[in-house]
Amino acid sequence: MSKKTGRKSGFWLGLCFVFAVLSFVVSFPASGLSVFYGHLNSFSYGVRNYDRDEVEKGLKNLENDYNVFSGWKLRYFADRWLFDKMYRYEAAVSIVNEDYEKAEETLKDHGDDYYASYMLGIAKFKTLRPAFQQATAKKDKEQMAAILVLVLKEVSPDFEKCVKEGPGPADNFNCSFDYDLTSNPESALKALMSQKPVPQYVLGIPGGKNPNDGEPEKKGPPRLNPNEKKDSGQGGSQKVG
Repeated sequence: MSKKTGRKSGFWLGLCFVFAVLSFVVSFPASGLSVFYGHLNSFSYGVRNYDRDEVEKGLKNLENDYNVFSGWKLRYFADRWLFDKMYRYEAAVSIVNEDYEKAEETLKDHGDDYYASYMLGIAKFKTLRPAFQQATAKKDKEQMAAILVLVLKEVSPDFEKCVKEGPGPADNFNCSFDYDLTSNPESALKALMSQKPVPQYVLGIPGGKNPNDGEPEKKGPPRLNPNEKKDSGQGGSQKVG
């Protein structure tokens, strides 16, 4: 074998070795991504079904996934693309657990995220509705009126921000729907008087098309996922990677 032929063979052997090493190294992040999206889907399923145990477990799995990527020296990648909206998931767990004050605390510093503004409006509304119904039971009209004003002045602006900064009604239906609901005294009053809906919502990455074309005939309480249309009578935070 000539020296030239030997050098070529050595080059290709070296290239194959480098390719094999790179493939081996890349396989770890690839498998990690698969596990992450599997956990995210399970978490979203738990949120959809208002399953407290499932969402608590799901959040822990996502936190473990973050630690795995950090261990692979991919923290920047994880922070920048995979876990940059982790506060949404934490707030969703709080809402499922009906710890609305904690949800508000988690979301309050994320005013640049229209979806966080929407969830913040949900948390505020969920806090005010039982207070309104307690006032109703006591026939405390002054307190009822004060709570209605809070919905109009403090909840509605969160939905308004979602409308203005979100992708628009076609892909962001509930922001517009719930802004319309909470900015109108009559419809806001009906929402406050409504009974607690059957828990049913989806949390995921905004942007999906709405499954229905028409708007609900009746307005109900706000819904957590601004992208999901629902039948009349279903509401609220009872959806987001």
